[in-house]
Amino acid sequence: MKLKELLKGKVPKEVIPSAFDIVGDIAIFDSKYPKYDKIIAEGILKLHKNVKVVAKRGITEGIERIRPIEVIIGENRSETIHVENGFRFKLDLNKVFFNTRLQFERQRVISKVKEGEFVFDLFAGVGPFAIPIAKRGAKVVAIDINPHAVKYLKENIKLNKVPTENIQVFEGDCREVVNNHKEWWGKADRVIMNLPAKSEDFLDVAKKLAKNETVIHFYWFCHESELWWKVEEVIKKVFPKIKIIERRKIGERAPRVYKIVVDFIPTSVS
Repeated sequence: MKLKELLKGKVPKEVIPSAFDIVGDIAIFDSKYPKYDKIIAEGILKLHKNVKVVAKRGITEGIERIRPIEVIIGENRSETIHVENGFRFKLDLNKVFFNTRLQFERQRVISKVKEGEFVFDLFAGVGPFAIPIAKRGAKVVAIDINPHAVKYLKENIKLNKVPTENIQVFEGDCREVVNNHKEWWGKADRVIMNLPAKSEDFLDVAKKLAKNETVIHFYWFCHESELWWKVEEVIKKVFPKIKIIERRKIGERAPRVYKIVVDFIPTSVS
């Protein structure tokens, strides 16, 4: 049974969320009319026996893109352990960003990594890219500016028994971290740039790490009318000569505004 069927006749159909996310044992939905929140939450709890907390999303805050939650029903907490592709990620939804809808995109990138690659995850969060990649035998540098994300990333490395020699974790602005480690410059086999609202501001950081044939996964928000020329224009301001491997829409941020990814290779780094 779907939520709309369960709540039919109990609340106006236009207030029932068309979709909701489950992170670990916490279900989250976007509230349209607060007076119906408890009925909606009870419906979600009835449909999903593994869910212990139902909450509504708040407004996105800060560079970390955190959407704090407000518990409607269930245990009064925002921390959980989410399982994705066989990996466990401990996190607090009020302190870190985590998007379950990127599961298949993350797996797409992870599956491309070969053992022995030198990979940089510039906005690593709690490790959904970095940890599976390190487990594949790549050497990973994982960076995040959010101290809470770094704390959970370190916990998740232990939780998933990642060999410590395969991953280095740094807290701070990725530009400062990379500038302080010139031994990395020109050495990356792969760079992941999953900060779509700001990633273009850090293409120069990726350029310092890149060599010819480095694979860069560049995430960005783009209006439908600007696909795909605008993102290529942005990339080519920093990397004039590139070869595009793949480009994809991976989600809709707003009507006709998409989260996209462009996988590209610099063919001439100077």
